Amino acid sequence: MIKLVLSDLDSTLLWQGDQHIATPFALEAIHALQDAGVHFAPATGRIYRDLDVMFAGDSRAYSTAVTSNGQLVYLDGELVDSTPMAREGLEGVRRALVDVPDAYLVVEYGGQKMAVDAPLDFVLAHPDNFWHVEQVLPEVPNEPCFKANVRVTSKDFSRALEVRDALAARFASMEFTCPMPGVGHLDLTPKGFGKEHGGDFLMERLGLSPDEVCCFGDAENDLGLLSHYPNSVAVANAVPAVKEVARWHVGPANEESVAHALLDIARAAGEGLMPSFMHP
Repeated sequence: MIKLVLSDLDSTLLWQGDQHIATPFALEAIHALQDAGVHFAPATGRIYRDLDVMFAGDSRAYSTAVTSNGQLVYLDGELVDSTPMAREGLEGVRRALVDVPDAYLVVEYGGQKMAVDAPLDFVLAHPDNFWHVEQVLPEVPNEPCFKANVRVTSKDFSRALEVRDALAARFASMEFTCPMPGVGHLDLTPKGFGKEHGGDFLMERLGLSPDEVCCFGDAENDLGLLSHYPNSVAVANAVPAVKEVARWHVGPANEESVAHALLDIARAAGEGLMPSFMHP
């Protein structure tokens, strides 16, 4: 039976039309899962601080979480694992982008998102690219960083992929992924780090095996997670590579398909069985 569920948020559990905030039905499904003795963990590129708004202030729903693409892991509200990015790597990215007119590094400290080596008037004039970014820095600070990304301002998503590939070829110690299909936003993580790292940490801490883990996703930064566990699930709106790697499939995010799947898992767990959507 499934005993740990790892779920991506944006366009997976949550839908863009709902401003990325969990619906009452989704929260009800998470609680049913927890009441059945199954751990639920958001597995997201976002930081833990963002989750309170995304889960409508329901701290129980996100008390266990894999955030910052696996760099920060929480269990029952306690931070249990953390891996910062190397400052020299982030500074290297900042310097590499100096001659790239449409891409800028954004770092996050204490819940504040700041653009590095970018004109403040330009940042403020492009809120669609720099959402929640209202400060700029001349260089990357010395303090540990657990969240960084590159914002590509071109409206052509192929340009974001071009920037991603160029950075990946230049910086072998880092990973560059697109967490939101069609959006010029690249997440940065240390090489070899992904949501599956946090999933494995929770799995081992809870004394579980891989076949007792279920994971849901839709985007490029979910590929490592879904290829890592046997009970991987893609939503219908997932990118083709995610659909291909996932073992199981459910409906689209805008129909709350993951929430329905969570209820199925909860019912099955109460009977010591696997959920119905995992039967061939």
